[in-house]
Amino acid sequence: MEYLLTWNCNHLANANKRGHIRVINGRLGLTTPEIITPLQLFKEEKGP
Repeated sequence: MEYLLTWNCNHLANANKRGHIRVINGRLGLTTPEIITPLQLFKEEKGP
């Protein structure tokens, strides 16, 4: 999975939480998908 799409900015798409999730997944030997909101995904698809 490359992306985890969420509107939950308080818990998942929060910059501080993303770091914690990466650390925990790393300790468990898991990869972490890019955690983004739908708006971020659409902005990325359109390009600059």
